[in-house]
Amino acid sequence: MCIAGKTDAPRRRRAGFTLLEVMTATFVIALLMMVLYRFISTTLTAINAMTEITSQRQEIEAVTKLIQTQLNDLPVKGSNLLLGKAYKFRDLQSDEMTWLCRAGQGVLTGAAPGEYRVTLALQPSENDKAVTELGLRRELVSSEEKSDADFFSKGSGTTRYNWLPLIASVAAMEIRYWDPGLKTELQQWTNPAQRPSFVHVKIWKTADDVPYDAILPVPSANIR
Repeated sequence: MCIAGKTDAPRRRRAGFTLLEVMTATFVIALLMMVLYRFISTTLTAINAMTEITSQRQEIEAVTKLIQTQLNDLPVKGSNLLLGKAYKFRDLQSDEMTWLCRAGQGVLTGAAPGEYRVTLALQPSENDKAVTELGLRRELVSSEEKSDADFFSKGSGTTRYNWLPLIASVAAMEIRYWDPGLKTELQQWTNPAQRPSFVHVKIWKTADDVPYDAILPVPSANIR
C-alpha cells in the first residue's frame, strides 16, 4: 500500500501545467494574434489603396471619354471650335482647353438651348480653396460673341459661367496639341481655322504621382 501511494503522487503532479508553461503558451498565442492582426491590417490597407487607385483611374477615364466624345462631335467646318491655352497654378501645370458645342454631353444637359463654350479647367474648390478641382466651365454663347474671332481669349467673368466639378482634388493638368504641319506638340492651340491631329492630356492626382496619360484623336482634323 505504501509503494502504491508513493507512485500515485508524482502522476497527480504531472497531470497539471506549471506557471512557466502557462505563461509560455500565453506568450505564443499573443504573438500569433499580433502577427495575424498585422497581416490582416496590411492586407486591408493594400485593398483600400488598390480600390482608391482604381476609383481614381475610373474617374479620370470617364473625363477623357467625355473629352473624346466632344472631339468626335466637332463639326468639319467652322472656326473657333477648339482652342487651348497653357496656364500654371501654384507652380503646377493648369492648362485649359475650350470647345464649342450644343446641349448634350459637353454641357452635361440634354435640355439646354443654344450653343455653349465649354472649358476643361482646374480651379479651387468652393468648399476648400486649398483643394483644386477638375471640371467644366459652361457659358452660353451669344450670336455677337460667336461672330467675334477673338471671343475665346476674352476670359470668363465669374458671374457668367457655370462651374461643373468632375473630379475633386487634382494637382495638375497638362494639355498638348499635335500640329500636323510642324509635326510637333504645341503648348497652346490658337489657330481658329485648323484643328490639331490629336490632343495629349496628362492629369496628376497629386504632384508626386505618375500622371494619367491619354492621347485623344481629333477626327475632323483629317477631313478636308
